[in-house]
Amino acid sequence: MKKWLSFVSLIVALSMLLSACVSQVTPTAEVVQPTDVPVEATAVPVEPTAVPEVVEQPTEEPVAELGPVLKIGQIGMMSGAMSLYGLQQTRGFELGLEYASNGQKDADGRWIIAGRPVEVLVRDDEGNPEKGVQLARELIESEGVEILQGPVASAVAVALTTIALENKMILMVDPAASAFTTGANFNPYVFRTARTNFDDTLVIAKYLVENVGKKFAHIGIDSAFGQGSGVALKYSVEKFGGEVVADIYAPGDTTDFTPYIQSAMDSGADCLFLTWAGTGYVTLFQQLADLGALDVMRVATGYGDNASFAAVYGSAIDQIGLNVYHYTVPENPINDWLTEKHMERFNEPPDLFTAGGMASALALAQALEETGGDASGDALIPVLEGMKFEGPKGTYHIRPEDHVCEQPMNVLKLVNIDPDLNDDGVNEYQFFETVYVSAYDELGVPCTLVGEYADRCGDLPTIPQ
Repeated sequence: MKKWLSFVSLIVALSMLLSACVSQVTPTAEVVQPTDVPVEATAVPVEPTAVPEVVEQPTEEPVAELGPVLKIGQIGMMSGAMSLYGLQQTRGFELGLEYASNGQKDADGRWIIAGRPVEVLVRDDEGNPEKGVQLARELIESEGVEILQGPVASAVAVALTTIALENKMILMVDPAASAFTTGANFNPYVFRTARTNFDDTLVIAKYLVENVGKKFAHIGIDSAFGQGSGVALKYSVEKFGGEVVADIYAPGDTTDFTPYIQSAMDSGADCLFLTWAGTGYVTLFQQLADLGALDVMRVATGYGDNASFAAVYGSAIDQIGLNVYHYTVPENPINDWLTEKHMERFNEPPDLFTAGGMASALALAQALEETGGDASGDALIPVLEGMKFEGPKGTYHIRPEDHVCEQPMNVLKLVNIDPDLNDDGVNEYQFFETVYVSAYDELGVPCTLVGEYADRCGDLPTIPQ
């Protein structure tokens, strides 16, 4: 049995909110006019009946008038190799807004947050940074968007940091994992609920060094995400006494991984660490097996999305690996609600990045409640910095220094690759036994701020220069 330990890589849209403002009007009693019918006299005078006392009914307080519509621009990869992640992002974000609004909608079906109906405008960046920037500008200038959320591709996230700064608006990053967005490309308007490359490597590096070997090769996708993972891997492995002896990158559209795999095999590494995303994962694993790499090195990567799981991890039963989120792991009411609603709506459980989309919505909603619906960057920054909130993975904490979002991470044992164990026609994807779940604040993710922002790191751990 080959061990494939995990270091992840990889990586919603909403709609509506209730409650049109309705003023309550107290009905007035109808006055009945007397008729002209004559009354016949009687021998005994009739005492006049008492006029019934009119009891004034209290009026209900009118429903508070709603504020202006808040438009959020959600940019993600809705087509192409990682479109599944974009779908997870949009679904999670929509469900997060529903949860945060307590189900309140306006007359047009928009979820209400902090007294404002929320409209999410979803755009497909196709994984292209230039297109992502273009879409962001259009959303801001033509649609009046006040907050940006997303994207899937880390290269797009890095590009969008400049847009956030230029417009002094919040960019809430998720699911893009590169630490560069809250490191070298940081500015005060950039926040994240996505984990970083360092979360991935730190949670599993100690296990790998102690149980696999001290020499590591790395094959990564040649992108901001892959490069960031290379930095994170080096830091994490060295922290526990290991060494990266080969750091190798391949283009995202690679179909023949032979030269990259051969370089890793020639390096003398005990463990091969993979940082990839999208459908290329399947090809990469097939070629690792074909070239005999799995016989001479242990492969470590992240347990990914449910849909492609069996194709990628078919030979990894009983192995231990890293995972960002799997719906079977967290034990809390928010994850229970998310799972139930997702099953009702989509006939399948939430997936790898659904939780991240929801976490973004919950963080923004909590901050907006505190600002009274003021979505300006300068109003939201002091509220988001240092904010702790509960989400589908448990407790999240946005560090005030660098806006990294500390959160739980999983180490899991793969025990099954059959998506539908009970043969009821619905894929439950119950693949894992839980080995370990980190506390949100235990990993010690380093602060990677540079230049004018470097002093913000304060007492946080940093990468040795």
